[in-house]
Amino acid sequence: MGTDIETFYASHKAVVDFLIANQQPSFASDTNNNFRRSLVLAIASSFEHEITGIVAEIPHVHAQGNPIMVGLIEQRVIPRQYHTYFDWDKKNANKFFAMFGAEYAELAKARVAADAALDQAVKDFLTLGDTRNRLVHLDYVNFDIEKSPDDIIAMYRSAQRFIVFLRDTLLRIPERSLEAEHVGG
Repeated sequence: MGTDIETFYASHKAVVDFLIANQQPSFASDTNNNFRRSLVLAIASSFEHEITGIVAEIPHVHAQGNPIMVGLIEQRVIPRQYHTYFDWDKKNANKFFAMFGAEYAELAKARVAADAALDQAVKDFLTLGDTRNRLVHLDYVNFDIEKSPDDIIAMYRSAQRFIVFLRDTLLRIPERSLEAEHVGG
């Protein structure tokens, strides 16, 4: 997970390092400014792919691949719905957690509240998603992203913890419930 984004980032770093080494600071600055936008879009796209993949896998894990459940998820829950899963401008994933019922939402919120790194991962994930939305719905070319590419990739790396959390809790075999893990861990 995430190797394509890391490769994209490393490639950019190499170009900027080359420009600086060849005394082209203006080109390096312009490259960084443009890359920030591209990096945010690439990360947001990767997250969308990851999360919709997790959602698509849920009926295979929890409904033994029941074609009715698979069809429902594939036809009504995933297509063009990702943007509705989250309240992007908020600093929590409660709306997303609630999609899976009150019990899951309560337990997931408790796990996030009890884990500072996971809480930060959720915030970084939502900040990147919100930045992506503002970037594409406002003036893309003139949209200023204040964070450096290094800051953006650090947020991405942090947000990966949230993706792992979702995969672990939503695609868990039913006998190993989130509640049992919460009580025990």
